[in-house]
Amino acid sequence: MDVSETDLPGVGKRFEVDLEEGGVAVVVIHNSGRRELFYRESPDADGEELLDLTDEESRVVGSILEGAFFQPVRTESPEATLGEGVILEWYTLNGETPVVGETLEEARVRERTGSTVIAVERGEECIASPEADFTLEEGDIVIAVGTRENQRDLEELLE
Repeated sequence: MDVSETDLPGVGKRFEVDLEEGGVAVVVIHNSGRRELFYRESPDADGEELLDLTDEESRVVGSILEGAFFQPVRTESPEATLGEGVILEWYTLNGETPVVGETLEEARVRERTGSTVIAVERGEECIASPEADFTLEEGDIVIAVGTRENQRDLEELLE
């Protein structure tokens, strides 16, 4: 997927993303934090403004789109790219997962894999920044951040 970036002096930056169905999504990020989202049916077409969001609204909508609030049924582990080589992944613990019943400290996830557990979804609750004495349970969805290699190591640990 191609993303182009253009400086807009005195305004901010414009990002254009070529979409699978042939259209182009255009995001303008203003220096003030305001974001505008446009859609063009083709690269040569005029853009139609879809959204004009404040900085805070943009962050909430962005986190929803990234999957922070809901992960649809998936065929493979979802991931979100946070920056150069850093990804966020979700892992569901089952009864066969070796770390079920251990605290995060006992599991030594970061020490063994390099990934950091940043949240755990348990039922309807999301525990942000769980403490070292947090016990992992069957059915928990562990949300971790790390490099692709860190995440492969974590996936192996959880198998």
